[in-house]
Amino acid sequence: MTQKVLVALSLLVMAVSFGGYFWQSKKIEVRTPLESAASSSKAAPSPPSQDGPELANAPNSNQETFPKLVQIDRGQSDRVVPTPIALTQTNLIPVLPAVGQAASVPALEATQDGRLRYKAILSFVNDIKVVAQTDGIILDILVDEGSAVAKDTIMIQIDNRLAVAEREVASKELESAKLKAEDDSQIKFSVASYEVATSVFNRSQELFAKVVEAQEEWEKKRLEKIKAGFQIDVSKREQLIAQAAVGVNEAKVNASNVQLELRTIKAPFTGVVASMQKERYDWVKAGEEILRLVSLDKFRVKGTVRIADSPNTLEGARANVIIPTGTGKVERLEGVVGFVSPESQGSGARNDGTQEYTVWVEIPNKQVGGKYLFRGAMDAIVEITPNP
Repeated sequence: MTQKVLVALSLLVMAVSFGGYFWQSKKIEVRTPLESAASSSKAAPSPPSQDGPELANAPNSNQETFPKLVQIDRGQSDRVVPTPIALTQTNLIPVLPAVGQAASVPALEATQDGRLRYKAILSFVNDIKVVAQTDGIILDILVDEGSAVAKDTIMIQIDNRLAVAEREVASKELESAKLKAEDDSQIKFSVASYEVATSVFNRSQELFAKVVEAQEEWEKKRLEKIKAGFQIDVSKREQLIAQAAVGVNEAKVNASNVQLELRTIKAPFTGVVASMQKERYDWVKAGEEILRLVSLDKFRVKGTVRIADSPNTLEGARANVIIPTGTGKVERLEGVVGFVSPESQGSGARNDGTQEYTVWVEIPNKQVGGKYLFRGAMDAIVEITPNP
């Protein structure tokens, strides 16, 4: 019995040993292709994979390895294994422009006849935000988006009831001040009083010459005459004060008129309402935008030139403006360069050595069938003949 047990234990040990040896040989057999693939990838670049795009196709002295999906035969399933793939530092990540830097210099070229040709865009000459000039409720809006308005046309009416009442009070005070300033009866009375006092004094003087006892009475009459003379000056000064009060009340009336004008918003120029930011009965504060008004009469065709194009030779130079109208036609206009920026766009030195300067040419708009042809932000091409 003991021998049978020993034999069974020996067979079990042999089976375990043989199983471990068999498992280890399978493990070595599976890893051998991976190791050979890794060694071969170091010697030469991997061929393009059909499973996806390669990140690089040329070896480099400075390379990195990334995992890749590979197929393992012998009944094994797909597994993620670290297979070296050649990646160069130069083409690993595309170089992007810095924040605030244009991806490329605007298209700009010189023609055979020496003219400078560049892309530009149309911008409004008159483009303003119409804001509230005082706090209040919008009582009425007389325009809408797209409305064409003439200069001084009333567009917005803000609540003006309090301003109207204040103007009425100021007007009444002005009328009262004018009546008081025009009244010279006090001056006339003072003059008459002086004349009477003078007459009485003269008679008292004659009596004083005859009767010595009348001296005291004479002194009183003399004092009354002097007082009457001073009263004339006082009356004249009071009238001057009343006239000054007229000026003060006139200023109050003007101030109330200004308050009314602030609550009545008019178009500062002939144009078109481009957008509306407020509605009727909205409360607005002073400085808050209500609408945007633009003029379509003329445009500035803006673009940029480089320092290599000698901006100092462009101001006042003749220019041709070419504008595609979107109908398969092209409009050509002549003008002159009206502005060259005194400083380059952006700040700091450029890595590529370029500096760009804003220039514009002012052109009139055209009308076709009573409608303006050009619109804001339309593309254009400008050809400039530099000054010698």
